[in-house]
Amino acid sequence: MSTQALRAPLLRTKLFPPDHRGRALLPRQVLIDRLFNARGRRVIVLSAPAGFGKSTALSQLRERLQAAGAKVAWLSCDEKDSEPPRMLQYVAAAIEDVCPGFGRHTGRLLQGDVSLPVELLLEAFIGELRRINGELYLVFDDFHRVSHTTVETCIRYLIERLPANIHLIASTRFSPRLSFEPHQACVLNAEDLRLRPAETERYLRELKRFDLQPGEVDLLHARTEGWITALHLASLALARHPDRGAFLAGLSGTERNIADYLVEDVLSQLPVPLQAFLERTSVLDEFCADLCNALTGRDDGAEMLQRLQAEQLFIIPLDGQDEWFRYHHLFAEFLQGRLTRSLDSTPLLLAAARWCERHGQPERGVKYALRGRDYEVAAAMLERHGARIIAGNRVYGILAVLKGVPAEVMQERPVFQLFYAWQLAFEQKFAEAEALIKDIGTRLSKDHAVAPRRGLVELLAVAHLLKALVLLYQDKLDGCLQVVAQWLPRVTLGQPVYRASLYCIQAAAYAMRGAFCEAATAIAMTRDSLKLAQSEYLDVITSLVEALICKERGDLVQAQAIVEAERARLVRLFGPHSPVSGPLVLVHADLLYERDRHQSVLAELPEALEGRDVATPMELIARGRLVLDRARFYRGETGPALAQLEAWLDGLQGPGNERAFALGTHFRVQLLLWVRRVGEAERACQQLQRHLAELPAGRYQDVHATLALSEARLALVQGHPERAQLSLEECLARQTSEYQRDRRLRMSLLLAVAYWRQGREEKAFGLFRATLEEAWGGGYRRLLLDDALWLLPLWSAWMRHAAHLAPAWAGFVERLREQCRTLAVDPEAFDDAPAFTPKERTILRLVAAGLPNREIANTVHLSEATIKWHLHKLFAKLGVRSRTQAVLEGKRLGLLGEG
Repeated sequence: MSTQALRAPLLRTKLFPPDHRGRALLPRQVLIDRLFNARGRRVIVLSAPAGFGKSTALSQLRERLQAAGAKVAWLSCDEKDSEPPRMLQYVAAAIEDVCPGFGRHTGRLLQGDVSLPVELLLEAFIGELRRINGELYLVFDDFHRVSHTTVETCIRYLIERLPANIHLIASTRFSPRLSFEPHQACVLNAEDLRLRPAETERYLRELKRFDLQPGEVDLLHARTEGWITALHLASLALARHPDRGAFLAGLSGTERNIADYLVEDVLSQLPVPLQAFLERTSVLDEFCADLCNALTGRDDGAEMLQRLQAEQLFIIPLDGQDEWFRYHHLFAEFLQGRLTRSLDSTPLLLAAARWCERHGQPERGVKYALRGRDYEVAAAMLERHGARIIAGNRVYGILAVLKGVPAEVMQERPVFQLFYAWQLAFEQKFAEAEALIKDIGTRLSKDHAVAPRRGLVELLAVAHLLKALVLLYQDKLDGCLQVVAQWLPRVTLGQPVYRASLYCIQAAAYAMRGAFCEAATAIAMTRDSLKLAQSEYLDVITSLVEALICKERGDLVQAQAIVEAERARLVRLFGPHSPVSGPLVLVHADLLYERDRHQSVLAELPEALEGRDVATPMELIARGRLVLDRARFYRGETGPALAQLEAWLDGLQGPGNERAFALGTHFRVQLLLWVRRVGEAERACQQLQRHLAELPAGRYQDVHATLALSEARLALVQGHPERAQLSLEECLARQTSEYQRDRRLRMSLLLAVAYWRQGREEKAFGLFRATLEEAWGGGYRRLLLDDALWLLPLWSAWMRHAAHLAPAWAGFVERLREQCRTLAVDPEAFDDAPAFTPKERTILRLVAAGLPNREIANTVHLSEATIKWHLHKLFAKLGVRSRTQAVLEGKRLGLLGEG
């Protein structure tokens, strides 16, 4: 470098961060805390594409470091100053700005007439750095502008010899080429710099003063993907747009501010071949090097992708091997806009479709063919691969694209209609879905008779598979099982995916009928078929049903292990937001509730309950709802929890919800008894009796156990243990299968209470201990806690009888007592509560109606003296001294409802 160039004046503006005065900045507290906590590292690097707020973050970090007493030198890098001597001049000047007198020796060497080796200049510079006292942070903003060929060698030389109190901080658009030891460096990338949802909301509401709805904020965050410049540019356009909703719905990379920014600051600096590569590959949702080559007609896809990664041109890796990528959504839309102005994208999309089919990704191929409007190719691919796409749970992307297919095209091709029927099922338009499936079946059968094709046969089987699923979803279990029984004999051993699917649906239908023995047999057949098939999705669904069976078998530990393994596999295979994740969450929550470990999953339940699809029958919805309501009730929110449960039950009055209604009503009885609303509990129990009496015999084999439990709890509270015993023993006599262990445990505990209440201590204690130890060993906890009201008095008596066992159970007994204290219930006093006869309740209701004793006597056909005697007993039982007090206490106890 010439001496004249070195003697050129330095631009002082490069020695300070950008001037943000008068402009409010978004505080990046989490990010700045992370950088500040890494201040002891030798090197800190912010590496991200343009517009991710790197310079602003460094400016805020500078202020934080200065507030902590550190010296911070700043240099905004410029390509014109990237030769090492000139660069060193600027670095020395930046340090001198915070350390007066620094750099005189280095400066004299640079200003001399002899051109010295870079290593000698660096040694002189490092020697001066060693004389600095205290911590010094040297910030290089926009370091990617430094393009000299020796820059890497110089930086490596400098880092290896830096004094311990000197730290380098840099921002760059490129991935760092130097490798650092973890203890030496903190390297943050675009993922670390992305705005969090809360930061996006704060930026829009506080800095931009937009009064946005939560959904609008979420939409802007999703479209900009945490890219702060895109958010800023979008907000500028939003402020000018008359229709906010229309703008948000149509926001894309072609919006003028965003497009102008990308042209000026990103694309214009790239070589023409790289620009062409970006445009042609922008039609791809996801891509690898070989797929890119198929679209560009070149063989340099791998090199291009490596360069895009190095320059961080809005390319996002999708796997840990850096093989598959996607573009930032707005960047892709911007590129597609440029592409359409110069080239027809249809050939590119068809090339992508053919590549995907050849490489075992037919679902992606179908999407590209549909987007290219080549419906013949798309239909042919669906005929060849549609069944496997459905079996592999890869149907959702195709359904989204099918919405854009013209109606006349849809009607011409049964295969399109089949997938449209699937969409109708997801939208819960069951009648329409069933009618369409029936029509498709007829058309496919005719087409196959005219021109037999294997693809049509498979699709015909898939149509009936879908029909069985739709019936299962509606709780039409008999119809579902009939379809499965009709088609299982037609499926050959060479079609393991269909066999596994049909057996899995059969298992689910049996499980929802409470026939868990038959469900276990069907699951075993499913597993046998899956040994010959490759379907991760079916593996997950099979395990879901298997977990339900384990639960009924009383093995909560095994059921939980199955669900947790499948949840982990689901995230690995289909991502965290797969539609089938909802059903797994619901099953998981039910299992965790029984083990009293459900707090960790409660936050996931609302979304799982709303995101319902064909894989989420009402049975699982019921389990999830009841976990939420029971958890809320037993932590002390009794009123809101009961109101929430009752509101849900009010919406279940109709076909398809019989089982859910029975389960919900059973738990409503239990909760009402906890809060001493005995009259309401009795009416709910009667409602459950009527509901089950209207169902076909044997329809829900296990739900009848809920009636026995409800009747037993009510009878115990009303002081009729012999009635509870009769109901429980009669039901237990029918529970002989190994898959009925869960309900046997529940009934046996209450039966032990009934025996004890009748003075049959030996029998009560023997049954109680055996059941308790079996339940505890199976992982049950809430089974005991939720019935603490009935169990604690018996438990106390058993502990007196078997005092040597007391220490082992002391901790859990205290948890039972704590549950009672949370709900403000004294179980000893509760059990001694007087029972009210039907006649006493009738008299109390007539008193509440304002009738005098004589009219009450005439109404119930008793003498007035007898009425007075009944009132005397009522007052004593209620603990009151007047008719008004009796009515108020009767209302509190729920004794004034319907007869």
